[in-house]
Amino acid sequence: MLNDHFWPSIYPGIIVGVLIGFATGGIVAVLTGTLGGLVGSVAAYFLTAWLGLEESAVSLAILIAGACAGGYLGAQAGARLTRRRAS
Repeated sequence: MLNDHFWPSIYPGIIVGVLIGFATGGIVAVLTGTLGGLVGSVAAYFLTAWLGLEESAVSLAILIAGACAGGYLGAQAGARLTRRRAS
């Protein structure tokens, strides 16, 4: 199931996660956003492989949506963790 498209598919997850983390603010948000974006893109890769959409533009849209969702959730968790530790 891990073919030549797996490794290039995780790069958008890392990039999107970093961007969302920077937009949220803080180093912890960047790190957790990156991790969340990575998890989201890997999950989206396996979803598109399961659906049989590996070689289509729909797979790219699903990959970016998964990375955005994972990055957002990760960055929000990191920001919440930082606020909780500060108080």
